[in-house]
Amino acid sequence: MNEHPLPPDETPDLLIAEYALGVLDRQERDRVEAMIAREPRHQRAMEQWQAHFAEWLGQLPASSPPAATWRRIEQRLFAGASHPPSRASGWWNNLGLWRWTTAALAAGLLASVLTLQQPVSAPASGPALLARLDQSSGDTLFAATINPDRRSVLFVNTHHNDWPGKSAEAWVIAADGKPRSLGVLPANASATLNVTPQLADLLASGAVLAVTLEPLNGSPNGQPTGPVVAQGKIFSL
Repeated sequence: MNEHPLPPDETPDLLIAEYALGVLDRQERDRVEAMIAREPRHQRAMEQWQAHFAEWLGQLPASSPPAATWRRIEQRLFAGASHPPSRASGWWNNLGLWRWTTAALAAGLLASVLTLQQPVSAPASGPALLARLDQSSGDTLFAATINPDRRSVLFVNTHHNDWPGKSAEAWVIAADGKPRSLGVLPANASATLNVTPQLADLLASGAVLAVTLEPLNGSPNGQPTGPVVAQGKIFSL
């Protein structure tokens, strides 16, 4: 899908890829810039990431879901979540960032492959499965990348989330409409959630990933009890 060569696997790929995509905070940017200044190989890796993602950005559709989509999904899947999701505003709500965010999912997938020290030329076992989890306002709170074997999901928080006294819990909702927990997400940090064999088959294009606010350490009964703060359909590239 992309003819540009991938960066060499000896570089700290995730940080460099996120820097190339513009999703790091100031402290992390300073760290990467210092790393690039010290090591020419990191500069070469940066240039390769930028070239690699240039084609991803052009392939992403310039479209957004209808405003009623969020309400229908929330009413159907989380009838008990009576509190509306918090609304955020700002520079996140623009098409350019949506494209960057979706490309960041690819960075997460590629970085996870490189971290496992698999050959970068090895073909994936299936299409890349991604999801952009948005608030009702359209702001993206999480970007998710599903491992090709569907046994793990990488969640990257793209917004500072402040939910004191609560835990964010991730769910997958397949065609039967039943939410199934993927696990609790850490506050303001990216995380990889392992997926059981029973849930792996549910992680398919068209299924929904959602995040709710639950009591600390997660839902007490295995079902969503708090408000939905972000959701998005899984799609393939």
